[in-house]
Amino acid sequence: MKQVLLALLGLFSVGVVAAKPMNVILIMADDISAREFPMYESTKWYGDRRAQTPVLDKIAAQGGSFIETVWASTICKPTRVQIMNGTYAHQNKYWDNSHMGGNSHTQYVAYQSAPITLGNMSRDAGYANIWVSKTHNTDGADTLSMGFNEGVFNPAETKRAGWNPFGTPNKNPYEIFRTADPKHWDHKSFYWWPEIQLINHPDHPADPYKYVKTTLNDYAPDLEMEYIFDFMDRSKESGKPFFVYHTPHLGHTARDPAVEDNPTHWVPTPKITYNQDEGEFGTYTRADAKYIRQTDGSYTAKNITPEGISYHLEYLDYQLWQYLQKLQDIGELENTVIIFTADNATQGWGKSSVHRQKGPHVPMMIYAPGVEGLVQGRQNIQADLTDVLPTLADIMGFEFPEGYDKLDGKSMWPYLTGKTNRHRDYIYAMRLDAQMIRNDKVLRDGYGVWYDATKTPADYDSFVKINDLPEGEHKAMLLAEKAKLEPMLAQYNLYNTDSEAPLPPADADGDGLSDEFENKYAVSDAFDDPDGDGVDNFHEFVFGTNPKDPTSPSAEQKPHLIEVSDAQGEYVALEFQRNDALGYDYFFIVEGSTDGRAWQDGKNWQTDGVVQQYSTRSNDDGTSSVIARVAADKSKALIKELRLKILKPKKRKPRKYKNLLK
Repeated sequence: MKQVLLALLGLFSVGVVAAKPMNVILIMADDISAREFPMYESTKWYGDRRAQTPVLDKIAAQGGSFIETVWASTICKPTRVQIMNGTYAHQNKYWDNSHMGGNSHTQYVAYQSAPITLGNMSRDAGYANIWVSKTHNTDGADTLSMGFNEGVFNPAETKRAGWNPFGTPNKNPYEIFRTADPKHWDHKSFYWWPEIQLINHPDHPADPYKYVKTTLNDYAPDLEMEYIFDFMDRSKESGKPFFVYHTPHLGHTARDPAVEDNPTHWVPTPKITYNQDEGEFGTYTRADAKYIRQTDGSYTAKNITPEGISYHLEYLDYQLWQYLQKLQDIGELENTVIIFTADNATQGWGKSSVHRQKGPHVPMMIYAPGVEGLVQGRQNIQADLTDVLPTLADIMGFEFPEGYDKLDGKSMWPYLTGKTNRHRDYIYAMRLDAQMIRNDKVLRDGYGVWYDATKTPADYDSFVKINDLPEGEHKAMLLAEKAKLEPMLAQYNLYNTDSEAPLPPADADGDGLSDEFENKYAVSDAFDDPDGDGVDNFHEFVFGTNPKDPTSPSAEQKPHLIEVSDAQGEYVALEFQRNDALGYDYFFIVEGSTDGRAWQDGKNWQTDGVVQQYSTRSNDDGTSSVIARVAADKSKALIKELRLKILKPKKRKPRKYKNLLK
């Protein structure tokens, strides 16, 4: 363990100036195949009841568009990382829910594998932003390091790293529903009696990680919409464009606290009714839904649907209607882009499957009534969810730095706005060692079987194997397309050879100095200070500076306090230079004190809380400038001392591999 003592230096402001672009609402439902939605006109769907989604149908047919073939990953976590930073698993190392490329201190989260995320991209483009509902792609407090200033999380995120001057608790203080099996942490409160945590909500300035007291008849999807609309109102009032990243649990099975034995199923929703003859988008009415406790301890349901995925789709349609009404009410409908999608296929039918395109095939609808020339109706192209980040960057007016090479996705915006008639040459998905690829003519599933994809089957599943086709011109054309795509897979097929986060540099003696650094500068003791500048060899290595140059590191290269600002306020931050060779096994934690005495007696350094956001900028010399945002403006008076703690790598644990194809 090493520590860097910080001198409090002069403060300066870093701001973002941008013209107001269009608002963006990105909705990603959970575990719902494209073919479940009536607008796709599939002849088959899951269950014995077809969902009715009149609002989605209406806008898809009148002014909006939906894409025929969009691939996510086959399962949750890999998708949620690829949509966050625009990368496939060969870069982000999320191969499955149980195999995320880890390092010695934490899992390899999205902002580490590719530093530009949906959060910090939108923030740097001048947007107020919020992330609402399910996370499931980070380790607790790393949600905030994705760059979102506000959050409404369910279940709450309790694991933390870094410093919080408020000292808020790590556990929900309120009585909350718990399943009989504590291993089902992510099923216990998705819907009724939810566990809600507010991150940086302005109504709770003294509690930036506010737990919300709820009861059995509080319904999470409704509460989440209330918080989203409050955020939209505040953004509108401040004159800032807003970005809502809404990741509802709707579509996912869960446990119901009011059902005996807490079975896992599609938890019933409140009943809703739709009148197509009222208003531009029709009118939904939500019934007074509740569970009523009986004297024997059981519950009866009032105005609550039966269980089933179709009711979840219908509640999503109701939420879309709510968005449209709200945007009309605040005068922002013509100035907003709405994108609706899902993270993988339906549980029980396609989720986690690598057979044909069952697992990754998800819906995507785009609605932007104020965008002139937006393509309308069904679009017979291929896209995947790595395309979302660059698409939103185009909409928001964000330019990626020159030379930024992390993106696997491509912006859909030129196609959607009619500037080109083609999007991309192929799309990709995977699970563990099973690799999938397709274009508009051929499809390879995870078992290595190739199919004719020139026509979409009526059930979105019954593709014909190329090997089963008769010899002739058509089959020859498909085989030529197959030959084009096969080489593409090699760059992605790294599960069994390179599935982990990058290793730290070689360090034979384990002192935290790389062998290369020791040889280059002829140093060997991490605690020596050969140039007498007060910075030992270990920290010279961490900062990427010369241990034999007394002018290096400079004050700007060492950790120092700054202020940064964005659409939602001003923040205290630490800025420092970081050696790019370190990888992420060298772990950085900001600690602080509120009593002004920790500096003298070495006690009372706090790590409970969250370093809210990390952002990095390459210096193009093997180092990067890192800004770790610490706390909102309201807490500056509490900050008496800060320090940066740097942990050197620990030995990684051996990985147990699970192969689907063996």
